[in-house]
Amino acid sequence: MRHTPPWRLAGLLLAGILALLCQSPTHAADRVIIGNVSRTVEQLANYAATDKGFFTQENIQGDVVLIGSTDTLVQALIAGQVQVAIVDPSAAINAVERGAALKIIGGTVPIAAYTLVGCPKYKTIKELKGTTLGVVSLVSGSTIFLREMLKTQGLELNRDYTIIQNGPTMQRLASLKGCNTSATMILGGDLPRSRELGFPEIARLQDYIPNLQFHSLIVDGHWAETNSQLTVRYLKAMVRAMQWAHTHKEEAADLVTKRTGIQLKYTRATVEEYLAQGIISRDGSVNREGFQQLIDLMGDRLFKSRPYPPPEKYLDMSYLRRAQQELGIAPGR
Repeated sequence: MRHTPPWRLAGLLLAGILALLCQSPTHAADRVIIGNVSRTVEQLANYAATDKGFFTQENIQGDVVLIGSTDTLVQALIAGQVQVAIVDPSAAINAVERGAALKIIGGTVPIAAYTLVGCPKYKTIKELKGTTLGVVSLVSGSTIFLREMLKTQGLELNRDYTIIQNGPTMQRLASLKGCNTSATMILGGDLPRSRELGFPEIARLQDYIPNLQFHSLIVDGHWAETNSQLTVRYLKAMVRAMQWAHTHKEEAADLVTKRTGIQLKYTRATVEEYLAQGIISRDGSVNREGFQQLIDLMGDRLFKSRPYPPPEKYLDMSYLRRAQQELGIAPGR
């Protein structure tokens, strides 16, 4: 039996170690904590960036945390406990007007696909007069949208109806069962479950206030400036994730089911609709017209005087443009 000389064994071992080192990253991945308020189809790009390796490609450790309300998430962002918040931009606008240095650097959902559903005895907006509606947060975008939608039918908050903050979607739907509340706003991914529970669809936001900018990527402006390369890499991963979703519809639906627990028959239908209608962005751009419309809706309740601030007060698209350029794709809006 032929024996390998010790010196040769040592050489082979060293070669193996060097090969492993060459395959390992030269430095630890940069950690980015990403906060959102619910597990929904609208978080598809976030799930794909994490689970399909797009963060890893950019040497990012993307840790997703679920924080129960928009208000709490924004406070965590301001405090530096999370680096990115994926939520509707009204939260950032409110915070900036209170002095926070937040910036919106991109978007994942350029259209707010909300539907107003009610307990079984309510079928129209006008029937909601004198009732109490459930909301996820008193200052969230969905609450602003709800208030403005009801106003189109002559109903004013506190004069004709009241609102109560009563939790995430499933808690608000549970409140509808016994008509403890009269109606609530839900996203498209929750509609199939709502239908199975027998709740009538009273109104679609798109029919009253179309094309409002929805889920946006919000950061602390100082953090982004200090970590500009990391910010660009984060955006590259997110844009890749959005592009992947548009070319892997069935796999995207499977991923949403895995992450949210929503039945596959529901996620398949919703993902198909969202991708076809452009509700999930392809390139991370912000719907500027929809953003301006949101500012106008927030209007005199937030701003001291007219004219209202321009979108540029809250947006910084420079990082996204760099990310798009490095990916070789044409800038969006």
